[in-house]
Amino acid sequence: MPLRDTPLTILAEKNQLASSGQWIWLYEIDVPTEPPTRYRLTRTPQAVDYGGYSYSPFPLSHETIVRDSDGDMPTTTLTASNVSRELIATLENYEGLVGQRVAIILTHSLLVGSSSTSHPVVEEVFTVISSSATAEAVTLTLGSSNLYDTAVPKARMMRYHCRHQYRSAECGYSLPSASANYLSGCDKTLDGPNGCTAHGASYTSEGLTPLHPERFGGFPGLPTEHTGGGI
Repeated sequence: MPLRDTPLTILAEKNQLASSGQWIWLYEIDVPTEPPTRYRLTRTPQAVDYGGYSYSPFPLSHETIVRDSDGDMPTTTLTASNVSRELIATLENYEGLVGQRVAIILTHSLLVGSSSTSHPVVEEVFTVISSSATAEAVTLTLGSSNLYDTAVPKARMMRYHCRHQYRSAECGYSLPSASANYLSGCDKTLDGPNGCTAHGASYTSEGLTPLHPERFGGFPGLPTEHTGGGI
């Protein structure tokens, strides 16, 4: 992490055997909602005011940041608790957050406050390269985007799995949540029990013209791929 213009008092604090304050790790995770959302988290037991924003306590940490032999392309792994299932829905709805910005900031209790002049000691900005989740934890692999690892085109064409985000403009499902026939989720299928056709039926039950399954984001007409050579 590159050092910022750190005040001399903080540099002296760093070299003390016993610190009079607290070193604080802060994390910013971008989520591509409309409008965009930025999660601001800290692993301290209490909220931290920094740069005019409040960073909420959350059980997360990152591994040692590693650079290559040329001193660039930093990488690390960010791990957050998934026990409460607060983050897993975000991964599922936004393609695992791949490609999103994540900032890791180190500051000190003497440098934070409610004003916008809060000061970082060091700061590193990453891109989410990959993500995974278990019942215990969500893990984000962070690094710099590599053109050679980018699939072009980015979108995958699948026959029976919708590519649209639920209730987005592309999806078009806008039945009011107060409706008796409202469906709160979608299983991304065409004819599944909670799929696109079922959502169209919910419109029909309300006496409205259904938009689905015409808005289905899959490609049912794709031909089935066959192997040759008798395999």
